[in-house]
Amino acid sequence: MLTGIAAGAAAVFLSNQKNRVKTKKAVTKATKTAQHLAQEAQSNPKAFKKKIKTQGKKLAKKALSSHKTTRKATKPGSRSASKSKPPTKNK
Repeated sequence: MLTGIAAGAAAVFLSNQKNRVKTKKAVTKATKTAQHLAQEAQSNPKAFKKKIKTQGKKLAKKALSSHKTTRKATKPGSRSASKSKPPTKNK
């Protein structure tokens, strides 16, 4: 079922000529980047490993620094995990 949904979404997206052009450019760029990285890894594996590890650490640090904690919204009258007064009944 999920495959059908994904295929349908792709068909709708790619039915537009502008989207097909953008997709082709993105695929071409990704292919060139992958080829460049593969050549770099083959030429000097140790330096490439160190470079990728450093970039990964920087990216993780950036992601963690921009991460904001949020509290879950609770329904009015429901008891949350925090200490709160139980709902009162009107007589």
